Amino acid sequence: MKNNQKVPSIYDEANAYLMPEVDEQYTKTFKSLSDDEKVFIAQYPTYAAKFYLNSKTAKKAVENLDGKSNGYADAIRHCYWCALNQMYVGYNSSLAEIYGNAHENIPNNDAKKMDLHNNSVGYSLGKIGLIKGWDEKELFNNVIKSAKDGMLQIGL
Repeated sequence: MKNNQKVPSIYDEANAYLMPEVDEQYTKTFKSLSDDEKVFIAQYPTYAAKFYLNSKTAKKAVENLDGKSNGYADAIRHCYWCALNQMYVGYNSSLAEIYGNAHENIPNNDAKKMDLHNNSVGYSLGKIGLIKGWDEKELFNNVIKSAKDGMLQIGL
């Protein structure tokens, strides 16, 4: 092997095998994650990959909303992301919440309390969505309704 060639790591091989639909940004993003998130990914790589894809779905859903930094769009994004994750793992699973808590467990996170609150509303909506058979659009509409009804914390 030439000196300038990268030797694939076990993570690269697992990523390519388990998560071929995840883009290369996932690997770049991995470096910025909390230690707790990295542990979760090692334990549950397939769930982590889906949670990552759900984060992209949630981010895209709020791209035209105001308040992306600790405002309205941020609250919607957190809630919708966690609702999608909960629907993916199932009604009785705590994996969505475990990962959501790990995601917020970073130093100097001034928005942690707000984000955990909005995440919690998302887990509840995800469970309701499972019972009622909501698709992603219905789920998102119910996240918006929750914000309008004052259930989400918007702003620090």
